[in-house]
Amino acid sequence: MRGGFFRFVKNAFLVMVGTVLLLGLVAYSQGAVMVYVHEKKPSGARMFLPIPSLVVTAGLGFIPAETLQGKSRELRQWLPAIRLASQELAHSPDGLLVEVTGRKEHVLIAKRADDLLIEVDDENETVHLSLPIETIGVVADHLAEDQAPI
Repeated sequence: MRGGFFRFVKNAFLVMVGTVLLLGLVAYSQGAVMVYVHEKKPSGARMFLPIPSLVVTAGLGFIPAETLQGKSRELRQWLPAIRLASQELAHSPDGLLVEVTGRKEHVLIAKRADDLLIEVDDENETVHLSLPIETIGVVADHLAEDQAPI
C-alpha cells in the first residue's frame, strides 16, 4: 500500500516536470526577446530579462483595444512599412545595419540569424536588446488589426 502511494507521487512528479519542460519548449520555440541593462554607477543595477516571444505576442491580446488605438494612432501610417521591413530583413544576410558613434555614446543595430540586435552604450548605462524579427511583424499586424477607422 505504501509503495503504491510513493510510486503514484513519483509518477505525478515526473508528469508535472515533463509538462513544465514541454511548456517551456513551446514558449521559447518562437524565440525570445532578451533585454540586458547595466547601470554604470558604483552600485548600478544589472538586469537580464528573457521573455519568450510567444508571451509577447499573446500578451498583446490582453491590452484593451481602446488603449492600443489611442497609443498607436501616430504609428498607424508606419505599420505597412514596419511589416514589409521585417519581412525583407528576415530574408537578408546577417550583418551590421546601423552604427552611430558619438563622443559619449555608441549605438549599434545589426541582424544576426533571425534576430534584430540593438546595443546602446553611453556613460550611464549599457543596454542590449535582441528580438526575433518575426515578432516585429506579428506585433505590427496585431496593432494594425486593432486600429479603428479614424
